[in-house]
Amino acid sequence: MRFARPKVGRPRFDLARFGAARAAVARVPRPGARFEKLAWLPAGVATATIVVLVSVFSGTVQSSDATLVIMGFDPDRSQLITALIIGGTAAAAVTLVVNRTGFATLLGAYGLVVLFAQTFVTETQNAVGATGVAGNFDLRGWILTLGTLLTIGVIAAWIGATLGGAARPALIGSGVAVREMVRARRPSRHLSRGPIAVILIAALLAVTVPAFGDMVNLSPDALMLNGDHGPGLVPGNSVPGIDPMAQASIRPSPTPSPEPSPSSLTTETPGPTPSPVATAKPGSKPWLAWKPTGGGHLTTVNMPAPWIGGTKSTSEIDIYTPPGYDAVGDRLYPVLYEAPTGLTLWNKGTSMLSTLDTMIDSGQMPSAIVVFIDSLGPPYGDTQCADMSDGQQWFETYISKTVVDFVDQRYKTMIDPRARGIMGMSAGGFCAPMLALRHPDVFSSSISFSGYFWAGAAGSNAARPFGNAADIESHSPALLAPQIPALDRSQMYFILVANPGQDFYGPGAASFDKILSAHGFKHLLVNTPYTHGWPQVRYEVPAVLQAWGAQLVVNGIW
Repeated sequence: MRFARPKVGRPRFDLARFGAARAAVARVPRPGARFEKLAWLPAGVATATIVVLVSVFSGTVQSSDATLVIMGFDPDRSQLITALIIGGTAAAAVTLVVNRTGFATLLGAYGLVVLFAQTFVTETQNAVGATGVAGNFDLRGWILTLGTLLTIGVIAAWIGATLGGAARPALIGSGVAVREMVRARRPSRHLSRGPIAVILIAALLAVTVPAFGDMVNLSPDALMLNGDHGPGLVPGNSVPGIDPMAQASIRPSPTPSPEPSPSSLTTETPGPTPSPVATAKPGSKPWLAWKPTGGGHLTTVNMPAPWIGGTKSTSEIDIYTPPGYDAVGDRLYPVLYEAPTGLTLWNKGTSMLSTLDTMIDSGQMPSAIVVFIDSLGPPYGDTQCADMSDGQQWFETYISKTVVDFVDQRYKTMIDPRARGIMGMSAGGFCAPMLALRHPDVFSSSISFSGYFWAGAAGSNAARPFGNAADIESHSPALLAPQIPALDRSQMYFILVANPGQDFYGPGAASFDKILSAHGFKHLLVNTPYTHGWPQVRYEVPAVLQAWGAQLVVNGIW
């Protein structure tokens, strides 16, 4: 027997009921909609402005620029990348507040304009004033450049706004869930899922994003090799026997000192500080007689800033004293200075403190004081370790005079240029030979990692501290070296570290090597397989420090 399947009719669409339901849903306020009706224009502008201002005055912009320069970008490209990132961040923040993607995109693009406008104007002025040797100004190319910057700025801001819009419903929903649980005065398993997920994601991002930043900025294996402190290192705010308040009371000259010209470089070398150890033979390691063990000590001092304006009123120096350092004993120590990248990046990128402890404890290098000089916070971030021609910054005077005098007055140092060295990477690789050649009465040794040897060679911002062509020439190591008097030349020593196959850095080091050879300077050229970056410093610095220690013996300071 077959049973007939009952016929089921298609449900009829009731337009009236649908309209009523839709109207009822519309009357229910959407989470966050109330705020969107309240002055979204000023709220969005205020949000974008706060993001940009916080980025500038917190030092985020300068920190990002400095990191990108260390990674190998020139200062102008670093500022462009930083401006794009902050523009996208501002757009995301505006979308979270007012939920208007197009409006947020425009504000994010405007943030790029605000942050990069000064650099773009400087580049335009340089292009307009270019001679035939450097190229002639191309109006069509300028228009294309401007259009490209605006287009890329809008795209970066749109990406930020889109991400902000995607995250907004979840954040608002989690906030509503928390509000409902607070009103009910009891937790809800169902409602708590969203807030818990947001908290877990935020915690995960808080841990992994900085770690990823270190992996990108330094090297992918940076976290595997580096620690916050070297073995046995004792961090601290003062050295035993030294009053921290007395340290902070030292003030540099409020105005920059006159810059020495090559022709005025002194040929007199101060007499060496008496040492408790007999003169050692070159090739020996006299420090093995008093080789210490243990960890060094780290002191951070905030010095009055060598600039007018800027985002910081102080400049940080970190002073490493070696294992066994005795602040009241009669033993004296050589000093190695580093500028203009602070200890934070150096230690993250190279485990410098651990390296110093290990090499001193093992006797591979002598006990030495190492001073790291930071340059974050000035009105013009790319200091080039120079005194600005407009008087706004006097970083050269600060390094070669203020900081050196401070260290000599408060630490057991050998007050002798033969016992002082200066080192740096990238821009610091320019600073080291420049400062040594302009101040042979202060520094006798220079260590340059991926440096350059012509002032302003790293871009228009790198040329900004120098007022004119004569100023550039008087700060260019390639031109300064031939002008050094013979007496100073005989006591100087240069270490150049560069990858010979890398554009810009390799040929620059090879060229400067020839100049040093032609004029009788003692020097060492290290053709490293590592390109510009922290891995180069990490893997080459042990041998470099050994070479510096050997040169100290040759200089006769013991």
